[in-house]
Amino acid sequence: MATTILPDDLVVEILSRLPLKSFCRFRCVCKSWLAFSSDPHYRKKLPRTPSGLLYQKNEHGNAIHFVGLPSGDRDIDTTLSFVPCYEHPLELKGCSNGLLMCYHGGTGSKEISDAIVCNPATQEWMALPNTEPGPAVSYADLKLCFDPLWSQHFYVFQFETTPNGGYDTEVKVFFSEDSTWSNCLWETSDILGGDSLFLNGVLYVDHLWGHYLLALDAPDTCTQLLNHRILQLPGFPNGPEQRFYCFDGCLGQSSGVLCYAQQELDGCIIRIWSLEGSDRWVVKHRLNMNNVFGRDIMLRANNEGLWYFDYEILAFDLERELVFVADTIADNKIISYSISTGKGSQILNIPRFVDLYRSRLYVPYYGKFPASVLQGAQDKC
Repeated sequence: MATTILPDDLVVEILSRLPLKSFCRFRCVCKSWLAFSSDPHYRKKLPRTPSGLLYQKNEHGNAIHFVGLPSGDRDIDTTLSFVPCYEHPLELKGCSNGLLMCYHGGTGSKEISDAIVCNPATQEWMALPNTEPGPAVSYADLKLCFDPLWSQHFYVFQFETTPNGGYDTEVKVFFSEDSTWSNCLWETSDILGGDSLFLNGVLYVDHLWGHYLLALDAPDTCTQLLNHRILQLPGFPNGPEQRFYCFDGCLGQSSGVLCYAQQELDGCIIRIWSLEGSDRWVVKHRLNMNNVFGRDIMLRANNEGLWYFDYEILAFDLERELVFVADTIADNKIISYSISTGKGSQILNIPRFVDLYRSRLYVPYYGKFPASVLQGAQDKC
């Protein structure tokens, strides 16, 4: 109650004097403190939570690795050694604002009971309960959705493709609030295998080839109808029809605003847009990559005449002014690029980049699962 009568500037001044780990824990206590840390006006005065890149190589039994956290944060167990061992090793599936989702040796076609959601910063984890029996599923893609500025609970969207000779997709939603699955009244023929991001109660899913986003509003436990809309992406489309064999940019967010990064046509410049209003994209940054990679040509053609960039945008963090890119031509380096200085530094080397299984931007979250979430999951498993 006392904090409600203090001016915002004074609250920020108090929070700025806390040690980093204490600040990270305390910002989970109060939504207004959490909002301060994301506010562009205040965040430069406050301790900055470290970020980095989670990655896993496509090798049997390979652990999940992390690059980027300071050595003083060793208590954040990104190897997930606190999760009980099963027959198969963990495979990284998704990351959403500090929570991770993994499979126990599964792929999209494995049973949903093989999936877990965990928090490396608090070493908590829970297995997702089984879905209700239904029609046979040929493929299931899961999207973890968590945004502490919006809710302390998380969702998991499961996109199910049924074996009917097409791409008809249905969706089920897991609610951590009561540890239940809901069959939502929504289906599509779109191929939803692209990048995704959950922000302000909306799941944005990148279409695999269509150069647009599907925006799905998170439902509540009493609503089975999913509200959705289509959002066109900026930049240029790619895919077989355009003869571009490139990853279709990268999604991110800054201060609660959806952002998108993509190379320009020659690959020498990365543009980063932010979404203003419901459908207007505005360029926030144009980043020159020539000096980072030491070459002037970054667009190439393969033997089949398909064009591709010789580097990939893995992730970006505008609040920390970082862009992570992978050089797939010269020594397969992963580089951290500083937006403020325009310089890049190598943080990782992977002998064959094609062996990289998956990478995700990771920012620790020190809030704990509500007790009801853990208990509800145990009761339903």
